[in-house]
Order: sequence, then structure tokens, then C-alpha cells
Amino acid sequence: MKEQALVYLREMTGSQVATFHDDQWEAIQGLVEHQNQMLVVQRTGWGKSAVYFIATKLRRSQGYGPTIIISPLLSLIRNQIDSAAKLGLNVVSYNSSMDKDEKAAAERSILAGRVDAVIIAPEQLASVGFGENILPQISSNIGLFVVDEAHCISDWGHDFRPDYSRIVRVLKNMPSNMPVLATTATANNRVVDDIVYQLGERLVSLRGPLTRESLRLHTLAISNRSERLAWLVEHLPEIEGTGIVYVKTTKDAAIVSGFLQQYGISALAYHSQINDDSEKLRLEQALINNDVKCLVATSALGMGFDKPDLSFVIHYQAPGNVVEYYQQVGRAGRGIDSAIGVMMLGEEDAQIQSYFIENAFPKEHQINQILQVIEETDGCRLSDFEPKVNFSASTVKKIIKFLRIEHPSPILKDESTYYRTQFDYELPHEKIERLNSIKLQEWDRLNDYHQSSGCLMKFLSTELDDANPQSCGKCANCLPDSRLSEQVRHDLVIKANDFLRSRYIAIKPKATFAASGANARLAFPNYEFPYSAKNNNLDLEAGVALSSWKDGGWGDLVASGKKQNHFSDELVAPIVKMINSLEYEERPGWVAYVPSPRHPTLVPDFARKVAEKLGVPCMDALYIAEERPPQKTMENRFYQAKNLDGAFGVDTGKIYSDSVWLIDDAFDSGWTFTVAGALLKKAGVTKVIPIALTTTSKNQ
Repeated sequence: MKEQALVYLREMTGSQVATFHDDQWEAIQGLVEHQNQMLVVQRTGWGKSAVYFIATKLRRSQGYGPTIIISPLLSLIRNQIDSAAKLGLNVVSYNSSMDKDEKAAAERSILAGRVDAVIIAPEQLASVGFGENILPQISSNIGLFVVDEAHCISDWGHDFRPDYSRIVRVLKNMPSNMPVLATTATANNRVVDDIVYQLGERLVSLRGPLTRESLRLHTLAISNRSERLAWLVEHLPEIEGTGIVYVKTTKDAAIVSGFLQQYGISALAYHSQINDDSEKLRLEQALINNDVKCLVATSALGMGFDKPDLSFVIHYQAPGNVVEYYQQVGRAGRGIDSAIGVMMLGEEDAQIQSYFIENAFPKEHQINQILQVIEETDGCRLSDFEPKVNFSASTVKKIIKFLRIEHPSPILKDESTYYRTQFDYELPHEKIERLNSIKLQEWDRLNDYHQSSGCLMKFLSTELDDANPQSCGKCANCLPDSRLSEQVRHDLVIKANDFLRSRYIAIKPKATFAASGANARLAFPNYEFPYSAKNNNLDLEAGVALSSWKDGGWGDLVASGKKQNHFSDELVAPIVKMINSLEYEERPGWVAYVPSPRHPTLVPDFARKVAEKLGVPCMDALYIAEERPPQKTMENRFYQAKNLDGAFGVDTGKIYSDSVWLIDDAFDSGWTFTVAGALLKKAGVTKVIPIALTTTSKNQ
């Protein structure tokens, strides 16, 4: 059997001299000959997919049914299907991106026994299509059950996925002699022990060394945003090959890629806000084919992306912990002799990490409100929640998903409606506090890595509980003469600072007053706005914001001014410059502002200074008709709109009919500008152009 397995390995790799890595054959043998349950912890690029596809080929030749592969990402699924095709395996996917006809075709093939393996995302285990219609019919004859990226099972891990907890419950209802393979490249002892605890004591572990011999690791003590941008522009062209620059947020992906492009460096942004899977695939292929120097990516580009000749991974901002860093930097140097991994630690990173930790779990009051709404309405669809709870749609989805995965769950889903079960529910406070404490400790360890004077690869291997961590002999600390320079050209720093301070953000006007689909009119009973803003000539013109909140440029100065209740005069000139840079069919002849009951002088004082520089009058056209809670406390469209209904009035004696610049300090949802602008247009103003000092939207 080993000889046949070796033939399959050479077919997969395309090399007639390929041999098994340490433990590869042992893993295949354990699954095929002994029907073991196995946990394989091996570094990225070791060949975990070869194990389960060769085992699948052998099991199918013995007459067993298909392999079930749980995989967390669509990009990972694509790569696995391509790998399996090299062995002539017929592999189908069953996932949320498929339409009804595609799912139906996959279901027919699976139930007819025409497929060798089925790759699914973990949430499909709870779906009607797969979890209820397909899996029960094939469970008695599954040839192999694979849990890829198994660290996602453990809430101790760096990338815990709640949907993975379904796997444990599903396996308990499977035949006890069914072979199971769990694979990961990023698991320390704590995570391994938790996986074994969850999957069962039968689990046999095969663990290899984690040192990446091809990687040359560096850390850079450059925390200032402008200096980090300048370093990238100066030094990226000196690094051979193509790679990834990791950032923490969508906003930073746009900033870094935009600045690199200004200097002729082909860099494209990649993040979770790109909803088109075909666009993500296009970006991945551009890097795989070396059509770009780099992708500037959030963690959305991680598991599943496979480019053996990736020559560098640079962290413009730090990840959340050492294990996540190892997983990301390990994308480089899989199939080449030498690659570079560089980690910077930004001045903003600690605050970003704190935000992620604080918002990792739903809040108890949010859960209680969701459960109360479901119970009181005797069932609720996702679209029904918005007028009933002051949470964003994404928060509602997150809470619903969290509650559905809890066991026993306090809710159940019937088609598209959620119902309350008989089970009481209490948030696991002790568990959450424990996990948050661990995340803070892991963040401290990542800072220790950044400051370490010892071997950087040995530090990573030790943190992942490698049995025999060794000094690599090639990192910046092992070979100080190879250390990358931290010097940056002063002129590039100035240009980076200018870039951060001239990154205008478009304000897109709302076309309708629809606050919540069919509930649109409920939000504006006082103003009696029609459904369509555009068709009734109540819409704004396209506007612009000077900065994004705490962006390292003007956004920092705006945040400081907001805190001090006084905007610096230093902001006047750039706002005027921005206003003058716009193109107008009809240039406005005056300035108005959005009033605030909590900061009555903040925006008016600034607006008057801007108007003076523009040489136009500033009018107190809008006033507070009724004080409402701060708009920032309104989390969804319906509440944001409802909170403003009746909040403002227009002093018709203080308006002009020609176009106006409407100034506010911050733009987020756009409802404040929408309502204030509609009132001005209703009063006879021809055009309203929104101007903001900053945007607090998370994606800008």
C-alpha cells in the first residue's frame, strides 16, 4: 500500500522523485489501515492536504464512501479542489456562495455516490440542505472525516470559529470506527490538549518541528505611520519577488496600497469588505502570477492562500498574538530557499487589539434584548429586528449565530424565522473573562517577540511548544549584519504625512429615506419625508470628508479637537483647500452647519472661520428643535433615522436659496447630513454639499 501511496504523492506533486515527509506516510497508514482518529500538527507547506487526498484515494479503492472535508474559507476550498484533481478525484463543494441549482446538482451527485470528497464550510453542518438532507443519508458510509485548520475548534486558539463547535456534536453521532483526521499548522500545547479533549481520547497526535528554515525574520522599531509608509516605499523595491503586506483594518489596506501606488509600486488592497468572491480570486491570482508586487491585506488573506514562491511577508501592523503571526508569516518561503518576514509594531496597534478583544463576544444586555424580542413576537426574522433593537444588522447576525451554536441553544431556526426554546440562557462570563485574559497575555508576548534580542524563529517555535526549538542562524538577531535598515528618507516621511493629510473621503448621498425596508416611513412621522429623496429633490450632492478618525493625519487632530471641544485653526486651511479642490456646477455662496446640543460652539465656531476664509457668509440656518440622545449611540439605520425625526428646525429668515456648504464635524451613517440637508432643500435651498472634518465609519 505504501508503494501505491507514493505513486499518488508523485502524481499530486508532479515530481517523480518526491518522497514522503516525516510522518506523512504514518498519518496515511493510520487512517487507511487502522481507521484511527488523528491530529496532525505540522508546519505550513508540510503537505497535510496530500495526506487526506491520498487517504481518500486509497479508501475509495477499498469501496468506502466519500470523504467529508470541513474547510473554513472559500479560497481554501478552491485550492483543495485543484489539488484533488491531480489525483483524478471528483470533489464537489457545498457552500453558501452556490445558488439553488448548483446546490441541487451537488446534492444529486453526492447521494448518487458519484463524488470522492465533499468540501464544506462548518456552518453547512447546521443547514437544511447539507446537515439535514444529505449528511444523514451518507453518514454510515463516510470513508474519512477531515477537519482542516483544526485549531479553529478550540476557543483557546488564535482563530476560534464558533461554527467549528458543531463538528464535535456531529462526530458524536458518526460510526465510532470512522477514521478522522484533524490538521493544523498553528497549535500550541493548550490548543492541542483542547482539541484532544473535544474530539476524544482516541485521537492520536503526530507533531513535527515548526521551524521554518527558509524564513529570515526581522523586527523593525518604527511605530509612526508616516515613517512606516516611507519605509515600505523605500525598501519594498529592494526585496526580490512578490509578497504580502499585512494590515489590521480595511481602512489601512486602502491607505497603504494607495501610498505605494503613488510611487509606482503595484499594490492592491485585499480585505473582507470585498464581497465579490470573483474579485478576491482575481486579486489572489494577480499575486500568484506575480502580476503585482504585493497584496496589502487584512487577515482575510490567510488560511487557504498558497503561493510556494512568496518571497516576503511584512506586517505594517502587528497581528493579535505570536501564533497568528507564525500562521501569517509562514505563508512566505514554502517552496523557495529564502524568504523574508518583517514585523513592525504601530503606535495604533494596541488600541486596535484592545477593540478586537472587547468586541469578541456579544454583550449580555444585547443577548437579553434579542431573546426578549423573539419571545414576545413568537418568532422573528432577521429583518424584523431592526426597528425593535438598537443594534446594527451585523451585531444582530453575530448574536443570533452565537446563540445558535451554544449548546443547548436558547433559540432555534425554522426556515427563515427564529423561535425561543425552553432552555434558559446565561452568558458564560467566567469563560469570557478567562479568554480575554489570555488574549491580553498573548498580546504582551507578541510585544516581547518584537523586543526580543534572541533568535526570532526560536521564540516563535517555543511559543508554539515545539518539542525541540533551535536557533535559526539567519534572523536579524542571529546575523546582526543582515539586519534591515530602520532608516527612512526624510522627504518620504514628509510625503507620507502629506498623503495621510490629503486623503479625502467621499460622502455619498442617500437616494431614499428608507430606514428599514418596509418600515421606512415609520422613522420619519414628524418630517413626513417621502420614500425617495432623489425623486423629490430632497437629496444631497456628493460631499467629502477631510480625514478618517485617528488616521495618523488630520484625523488625529480632529479627534484631539473633539476631546478639547475646540478645533485647531490648523484645520481651517486644509478644509478650505479641500473645498476649493472640488468641481461645482454651481459654486455655493454660503456656509451652514449642523448644530449640536452637547457641543453648541464646536462646529459653529469652526464653520465661521471656514466661511471667512472662503469669503462667504456663515448662517445659523439650522437649530435644535428637540434634544435627542447622541447620534453615535444609535446603531442601526432605523434608530439613526428615528432619532433625528423632529430634532432639527430651519430658520427660514437665515437661509439663501443658492447652493450651500453644510459643515459637520463627523460623518458616519450619513443620516444627520441626509436629514439636515433635506430640511434645507425643503425650505428652498437649491443644492446642499456636505463637508465633514472626519469620518468615523470603520471602513474609511
